[in-house]
Amino acid sequence: MGVKNCLYCKNSIITTNQIKISTEKNNNHLNLSNEPLNLSNSLTRAQNSIIGKKNTSLKFDKSNFIRMKTKSLFDEYEIKEKLGEGAYGAVYKVQQRTTLFLRAVKAIKRKHVDSTSFSNEIAVLKTVDYPNIIKLFDCYYDNNYYYMVEEYCSGGDLFDYIQKQKSFSERKAGIIFKQLISAVNHLHKKKIVHRDLKPENIVFIKTNKKDDIFIKIIDFGTSVSIKQGHLTQELGTIYYIAPEVFKNKYNEKADIWSCGIILYTMLCGHPPFMGNKEEIIKNKILNSKLTFPDKDFKNISKDVIQFIKQLLEYNPEKRLSAEEALENNWLKNMCEKNDKDEFFLSDDIIKNLSKFKSIVTLQKATLAFLANQISINQEIQKLKDEFDKIDQNKDGEISKEELIKCLEEIYPSGEAIQRANQIFSEIDFNNDGSISFSEFLTVNMKKEKLLNEDMLTKAFKLFDLDGNGYITINELKETMPLKITSNQQWIDLIKDVDQDGDCQISFKEFKEMMEKISNIQE
Repeated sequence: MGVKNCLYCKNSIITTNQIKISTEKNNNHLNLSNEPLNLSNSLTRAQNSIIGKKNTSLKFDKSNFIRMKTKSLFDEYEIKEKLGEGAYGAVYKVQQRTTLFLRAVKAIKRKHVDSTSFSNEIAVLKTVDYPNIIKLFDCYYDNNYYYMVEEYCSGGDLFDYIQKQKSFSERKAGIIFKQLISAVNHLHKKKIVHRDLKPENIVFIKTNKKDDIFIKIIDFGTSVSIKQGHLTQELGTIYYIAPEVFKNKYNEKADIWSCGIILYTMLCGHPPFMGNKEEIIKNKILNSKLTFPDKDFKNISKDVIQFIKQLLEYNPEKRLSAEEALENNWLKNMCEKNDKDEFFLSDDIIKNLSKFKSIVTLQKATLAFLANQISINQEIQKLKDEFDKIDQNKDGEISKEELIKCLEEIYPSGEAIQRANQIFSEIDFNNDGSISFSEFLTVNMKKEKLLNEDMLTKAFKLFDLDGNGYITINELKETMPLKITSNQQWIDLIKDVDQDGDCQISFKEFKEMMEKISNIQE
């Protein structure tokens, strides 16, 4: 069992690498098949139960690129080192053999987990689309394990960071908390409850700039879609569990309590309710008054203390929502930027949004796939700032109304509406009425990073599965499983790129396609 010595007491607590899977039985949990050989069907049902079924013919989103692979994980990835181990499995650092990209693989022992729970976690990660939530790439299974290939986050977790730092400045805590609560807001807007938010499940991405902070929420093994009513299963890590969870009647506000405990802990180095036994901690959570000892909080502002009190309101109905927390003045002040262009959308963003109409379907799908696979985190961080300028309610999606409001700062109202309609018709790839972050990233990622010979070669290898130098229709079907029903539709899809009409794409044709994209957007 993987454990860490807790900095709060003499006990040990389970790390994030002890992978927990919820088997909650209630009307909110997803009802899936338990047959391991029908994982693809099980996953489809799981995802449809979260987002609802849509007609997606010739439409796509990032979920199309997360695949359940039938071949062996070890054929495609080389194990580099073990990152952690728990009772249910382990996490490894791996390298993709064809591209040399580094990833993390979560290996879950099948004897502990049924296909329902595994499919549920995949469905959640296929549904969410936010830069501060871990990205899932591929899934595999064999006789002994389920495998999830995810982003490799090399910066360590918040638990270790707190151990080293003991406490944070209010500004640093605010920057981290803003990213955390923004991601939680996205989850809650999707009707998803994480149910195990804690410092070990918040990891850092290393960036080129020493002072940059970029976090990801990980470990969605206990996450659940809540459509109506309440959740009932008592689970989580004891220090961060909301009081109503112990009463077996709770909703998404339990995540807000966990966030409040995390913020408290960042500022003073320990959670508010401590003890050397779980029963003692539980009793304090249920019955003790929240306090802010002078020795820990004498240099902490009254504003953040009041904010924490609102996050740790005992009555969940009076507790702040994630959206309300984002409007807190202390949080806004801590994350305020001095950049004079903070509130103005970049000219490059407007140009990219407007010019994407000239790109054909295969080029769009290819860009979307590559944005999901090889986008740079530093670039994502910058684009998220631009995305947030349009996403006024911070739910992680841009509505047409939000885009129109932003464009009206630049164009007359009629022209702004016309431009917004045009942009949506070309960029809302899955036609769900909003622009997701992945769609925004696809349009705005720096194309020159894809056009050097090395990156183009790696990108081509992601599609050329047998390594023969050509991308066939069958390989496109496997790498980009779009909802296309006939072979003729696939032929039509590639005809603008397939110059010699052999129903496959050579590296030369692929390279020319990518260069045309860059020329269109210059």
